[in-house]
Amino acid sequence: MFGGLLKKLTLLGVAIVLLGIVAACAEEAVSRSDYEALKAQLDQEREKVAALQKQVSEFQTTTVLRAKPVPTPTPAPPAQATGPRPAMPASYREPVGPFYVYVETLTAGGVSKYGLQFDRGCAPNGTFKRGTKIVWRFEVVDMATGRRLTDADEPTVKLVLPHGEELTARFSQRGAGRIPDAPWMWASAWDIPPDYPLGALDYAISITTKDGRSMVWKPPALVGPNVDSRVTIID
Repeated sequence: MFGGLLKKLTLLGVAIVLLGIVAACAEEAVSRSDYEALKAQLDQEREKVAALQKQVSEFQTTTVLRAKPVPTPTPAPPAQATGPRPAMPASYREPVGPFYVYVETLTAGGVSKYGLQFDRGCAPNGTFKRGTKIVWRFEVVDMATGRRLTDADEPTVKLVLPHGEELTARFSQRGAGRIPDAPWMWASAWDIPPDYPLGALDYAISITTKDGRSMVWKPPALVGPNVDSRVTIID
């Protein structure tokens, strides 16, 4: 576009020069009426040049404005906690034991005993509706041997619910053996009664081995104003 404007401007400039020469020479060689017509044509061409010069100026101004680099905004500094760091409890420096536990809670596929059906099973979740089924999958590591605790060790492993009900966990392969490389874990499941109280579910896992070692594990939770990371019963 810019090149076309310059080309037009150049051609009009040449035309004006030629018309000016012709007009100067024609004052005596042609009639007065022809001279006036030629002069009017020259004025028209000069007006076209002025209009094109204005377009060129506007185009250059717009191009400069568009090409002006946009300054990169300075990122805000990361938010920092106010005040001194709280003291870490001494228990975090003590040996873990006698067992280490890793737990995940999942939705269950199929139909619960209360008649509610869910198609997507084994999906990690922390909130569950009444009438559905919660599945717990967890690993237990014997810190004395560094090995996973399995049913070959003949331990007693139970999931303890806050209302006192105890569910015996079983050691099995995830997916009921349908996937060859699926992990083996302890598992327990519970159908939530339709009238069960809403809110956090403070469950625990009780572990006892044949040699008399025992431990009750409770999931660490973040509980405070407007925050509660515990498994929750809703609706």
